[in-house]
Amino acid sequence: MPVLELAPEPADDPVKRSPAAVEDGSEIDLRDLLRVLWRGKMTIAGTVFLLTALAAIVLFQVTPRYTSSVLVIIDPRETQFVEMEAVLSGLPGDLETIQSETEIIKSRSLADKVVRKLNLYDDPEFNPRLRPETFLDSAASVVGDWAGSVFPGPEKQAVPLEDQFDMERVGIIDNFAEKLEVGRRGRSRVIEIAFESEEPRTAVLVANTIADLYLVEQLEAKFEMTQRATLWLNDRMSELRKEVKASELAVEVFRAKAGLVEGEHASLAAQQISELSTQLVLARSARAEADARLRQVRSLLNSANGVDSVAEVLSSPLIQRLREQEAEVERKIAELLTEYGDKHPRMINIRAEMRDLRAKITSEVNKIVQNLRGEVSVVRARENSLQSSLDKLKQRVGSLNSSEVQLRALQREANANRDLYETFLSRFKETSNQQEMQQSDGRIIARADLPREPSFPKKRLIFALVFVGSVFLGVVLVFAIEQLDHGFRSMEQIENITGIPSIGMVPAVGKSKGRPEKYAVENPTSILGEAIRTIYTSLILSNVDAPPKVILVTSALPGEGKSTIVVLLGRMCALLGKRSIIIDADLRRPQLHSKLRVRKAPGLVDYLAGKATLEEVVQKDKATGKDVIVAGNVGPNAAGILNSELLKKLLRGLAEHYDLVILDSPPVMAVADARILTHLADKTIVVVRWAATRREVTAMAIRQLLDAGGSLAGVVLSRVNVRKHAGYGYGDSGYYYGPSKKYYSG
Repeated sequence: MPVLELAPEPADDPVKRSPAAVEDGSEIDLRDLLRVLWRGKMTIAGTVFLLTALAAIVLFQVTPRYTSSVLVIIDPRETQFVEMEAVLSGLPGDLETIQSETEIIKSRSLADKVVRKLNLYDDPEFNPRLRPETFLDSAASVVGDWAGSVFPGPEKQAVPLEDQFDMERVGIIDNFAEKLEVGRRGRSRVIEIAFESEEPRTAVLVANTIADLYLVEQLEAKFEMTQRATLWLNDRMSELRKEVKASELAVEVFRAKAGLVEGEHASLAAQQISELSTQLVLARSARAEADARLRQVRSLLNSANGVDSVAEVLSSPLIQRLREQEAEVERKIAELLTEYGDKHPRMINIRAEMRDLRAKITSEVNKIVQNLRGEVSVVRARENSLQSSLDKLKQRVGSLNSSEVQLRALQREANANRDLYETFLSRFKETSNQQEMQQSDGRIIARADLPREPSFPKKRLIFALVFVGSVFLGVVLVFAIEQLDHGFRSMEQIENITGIPSIGMVPAVGKSKGRPEKYAVENPTSILGEAIRTIYTSLILSNVDAPPKVILVTSALPGEGKSTIVVLLGRMCALLGKRSIIIDADLRRPQLHSKLRVRKAPGLVDYLAGKATLEEVVQKDKATGKDVIVAGNVGPNAAGILNSELLKKLLRGLAEHYDLVILDSPPVMAVADARILTHLADKTIVVVRWAATRREVTAMAIRQLLDAGGSLAGVVLSRVNVRKHAGYGYGDSGYYYGPSKKYYSG
């Protein structure tokens, strides 16, 4: 089977690939997203439970409030019992009027009337002074007194009792206004008055009282305006009555003194002037029309055959007959021309006849033109006559006595005073009658009812919103945690992100079970034992024809469990009857001697330095009897020792004698020893600690091993919490948990 390497494309960079990517790394897999949510189900459930519990605690501590509303319509229609104009007209139904009435209902003056009528001064809900003092109030008072003693401010002056009452009244009205909501219902003329209170009956009572007082205030405003208008009209009528009497008396006194009869001659003269003016206008119009026709005829006389188009010429029966005869003669001339010449007697006679006819036509036309001239003269004479008569009549009217002018002036003043007096008298009677017929411009169409449920808090809606919001927040937290989680949690993640196959998972062993190296030997059929056998099987199957002999086990960072896996893999081979040897090639921090409880030296360093033979450095594991070579006496030049030909020769010799040679190397990111050893091994296993080692670090370690020429067998996840891993929903989540658990012991 060929060695899998990191894909060279940038999109497949191990550092950049997402755990939610599908195997081809090109799209987001919905199943991976669902797995993320399934893994974070406890986070989501905890978030939902916590926020819902907090919401429940807060909601059950909040005092419920009830809202009751009354509907008032602004009706611009007027009911009139008699035809009379009101002093204060009805309200129009436009948007500005509705908004204005809304502000009137919300006014502080109306609120003050409601507060006074219902005596809300004695209600603790509206009067803070009557409320029982709570713990928070006491604490705030103590803190305020302490702050005042530590940081003394200006000395407070005593407030008079009347001012205290006014301040208290203002505060009560403010509290009242905060609970009142007034608004227009849609695009209608209906105003909704809603009031919120801790007591349902108070909400109903206040809402209805506001509506009633608003309508009463409208009636009072109209009644007050009508009463004011009545008083003013009464005073004004007294003055007008005196003025009418004085002006009429002045007319009679002047007429008697001047000896004038009531304007009979002046009226007749004015009528005659009017009639003559009308006749003069008609005469001028007739003269202008005659002049126009005469000018037209004169202009047509200068043109060839122009007079023939005059209307009088066209309408003359005699001229029409002469024209017909002329046409007949012209026809005969045309016929004779075809038979005779111009000098023929018949042609001479008929031409003479034509000249005679035309002379008659010309004579008749001249008569018509002469008649038009005579008509113009007659019309002009009539116009002059009318103008002369009109001038004489104007002179006669101008000679009237100036006393008549003064009389008319006095008469007009008297008539004007009487008309004004009669108008005011009529309006006074109408206004007096309106005082008992006033009606409001609004009316209540739905009174407030007792609310069944509190308007605040809306527990169902709030719980629903909190639930939805908490679920959303939980999902966000899950994805945030997933994005912040830079470790590997499944073999599937390793393969998707690094492109390197995962050959097994090694479960974590609890402290109660002791050391994992000992536990695996004592319980070979346990989950831990099966995990090591899986790793061994994956190694053998990596190349069936030529199974790898030399295996290097390394990790990116210290503490990932590589040395433990080396020991477990060696012991498992021994239990399987395979000849194996493990070599501690971690010359920086050797650990195999302590894990296997063998001598620390001599070891690999001593053999490579020529200080010990192979038989002297090979030790036996007391638990399984397998061979072990420890690090030995470590020197400063570890990298040089590992890169020696003697080590290569040693590994080739051991590979011929053993079924499996297992090397434990230092971490890749710590020192360069692993990169030196990887090209000496047939296969390299990279150990990654479950949910701990950062993905970027692992990817970098794998890249360095590949660059060094190593052949990676795969990645092993170590110290896996199988219970948590099973809850993540990955494809390998059922390996060692759930139904598969019955196959293992211990």
